[in-house]
Amino acid sequence: MKKVKVAILFFILLLIGTPFLVSQELNCSVTIHTESIQSAQLGYLRSFSQDIERYMNNTRFSSEDLDGEKIQCSLDISFTTATSDNRYQVQAVVLSQRPIYIGNDKSDRSTLVLRIMDNSWNFTYTPNQRMNHDEMVFDPLTGFLDFYAYLIIGYDLETYIPMSGSPCFQKALNTVQLAANSAAAKDWQQSSSGYSKFGITDELSSVKYNAFRTAFNNYHFDGIDLLTTEKQKALGNMLTAIASINDIRTRQNSSSVVVKQFFDAKYREIAEAFQAYPDRSVYETLSNYDQEHRSTYQEWKTK
Repeated sequence: MKKVKVAILFFILLLIGTPFLVSQELNCSVTIHTESIQSAQLGYLRSFSQDIERYMNNTRFSSEDLDGEKIQCSLDISFTTATSDNRYQVQAVVLSQRPIYIGNDKSDRSTLVLRIMDNSWNFTYTPNQRMNHDEMVFDPLTGFLDFYAYLIIGYDLETYIPMSGSPCFQKALNTVQLAANSAAAKDWQQSSSGYSKFGITDELSSVKYNAFRTAFNNYHFDGIDLLTTEKQKALGNMLTAIASINDIRTRQNSSSVVVKQFFDAKYREIAEAFQAYPDRSVYETLSNYDQEHRSTYQEWKTK
């Protein structure tokens, strides 16, 4: 039940730092695409997806138990270059989702929580390579996986309890700082391309973006989870949350990474949900808030 889950989660957060046995947090599926690299390199990648899945699903990244429920997530990895010394450059799409609740009960539907495309992952890999989780030592392969595991868990927590992802976001920031002093530093620096690992952790760890995190929680806990039982109230809460998130971009940072990532993950869900809103002009409001996805809102406006 949702309220029970939140109560247990809150209790566990109070115990952070206390050692106890808990299960791993993630259920991660990995898909790879190797069409862009030469066939001579393909044999070296025969166990890559299994190795990454094993690492993500068997590693303990935090102290949260999540009431025994694993976070559903995925990595879609496209190899772009490969060298004879087993060095690779890839693009990765990171997705995570969590169940939608009907009242206090979990439904069979889910909501996309995180969607990030990262074009900056360079690493060395050999078949059946030993992969160790070490928070004090940065490795280009596992450090990337650790970073996104922390983001996935932190974002998931914040859909239930405001600001509860802080320990995970701090771990993500620590990973960025370790990377900054490594040979892979260029992949972890601030970027003008619209997304960087530095940029998202810098915002999530800043008090200036607490309003975003609160609105993010309101959108899910008081919005998406109420749509079935209290539709108009839920839509009102969602619209208020979306307005607050947009306000951060207009008043504080027009290129905010966390705001962009929110709309990249949510725009289709938003457009569909507001079909039930009584005032059709809401789609103009949504289009103004999220101009990058304006065509989608306009399409739903005419349905």
